[in-house]
Formats: sequence, C-alpha cells, structure tokens
Amino acid sequence: MRRTLSIIVVGIVSLIVGYGIIHLIAFPTLMHYPKLSGAMSRFLYTEWTLIAFLSISLWLFYLQVIFGKISVIYLYLVYSVYLFLLFIVLFAKASHYRAIILNPIDFLVMDRRVITEAALNLLFFIPLGGLYGVKARFWEFVIVSLVTIVGIETIQYVFYIGTFAVSDILLNWIGCLIGFEMCKWLKKYMQVM
Repeated sequence: MRRTLSIIVVGIVSLIVGYGIIHLIAFPTLMHYPKLSGAMSRFLYTEWTLIAFLSISLWLFYLQVIFGKISVIYLYLVYSVYLFLLFIVLFAKASHYRAIILNPIDFLVMDRRVITEAALNLLFFIPLGGLYGVKARFWEFVIVSLVTIVGIETIQYVFYIGTFAVSDILLNWIGCLIGFEMCKWLKKYMQVM
C-alpha cells in the first residue's frame, strides 16, 4: 500500500517537474530562436509532447530505482529521444551566426534569459554524463566528455550555427560531471537488466 502510494505521488511530482522544466524554462528559452520556434510551431502539441516525455521518463526512472533494477530497454528508449533532442537544441537553433566567447563566466549577469540558458546548458548535459558513467572510469570520462563538448562547440562555430563559448564548455562539463557522479552512486545500489 505504501509503495503504491509513493508510485502515485512520484507520478504526480514527475508531471509537475516535467511541466515546470519544459513550460517555464526550456520552451520559452528555445522559442527565442526563430528556426526552433518555427519548427516547434508546426506541431500543435510540441510542448505537451516534451512535458509527457520528461514526466514519463522521470516516473519510470523512479520505478526502476525503487525496484533496484534499470532496464536496458528503458535506457535505449530514453537516450534515443534525448540524443535526438540534444542534437536539435545544439545544432538547429541558429543559422549563419558564429562567435568566439572566451569569458568562462559570461553567464554571471543580471539577465533572466542568460541565466536560464546557462542553467539549461548545465541541465541538458546531465543525462550525457550519466551515459558516460555506465562504463567509463573518471579519467576516461574527463577526456571523452571534454572532447565531446569541445567538438560540439567547434562544430557550432565552424558551420555558423552558434558560438564557441568557454562558458558553455564549463557549464556542459559540470552537467556531465553531475550525471557521471549520479550514475556512479546509482550503480552501487542497482543492477542493469
């Protein structure tokens, strides 16, 4: 009875968290980019689809935690959608724009949009760090995550689809580190099936 109640409560909390992250943070920020805004407005239920995906992913993750087993099928499904969405966010939001920003703390300003984008830069990479944490040792994680992130920033600059920003590298890597550490902690208590 107690477990059933916790499953229901966490389902509701997952829905609230999913709604909050997508509706209040991610969607308004991404709508500032004309290419993404146009693509997202073509599908009437884009926002609700993202809310549903995030809420269900969080809820299913909780279910696996309480049962002590992570399903490989769950990981494949969630990471397939996550990597697709990450690709869109990283490479489809701007066109014919590039810059190099070397200030590692350029996000420390009193501008809500800049701070929100900085938070999203961190949040977007937590799952990637978790993926690296499945098999990589710490030194392997450091190398692979930095090569990945610097590669992404370089591609954005070279192909005129964004900036090469040291602050993005820092925030993305901190997000990866959080995901890596969470995965290490979870691996102590769970088994993958």
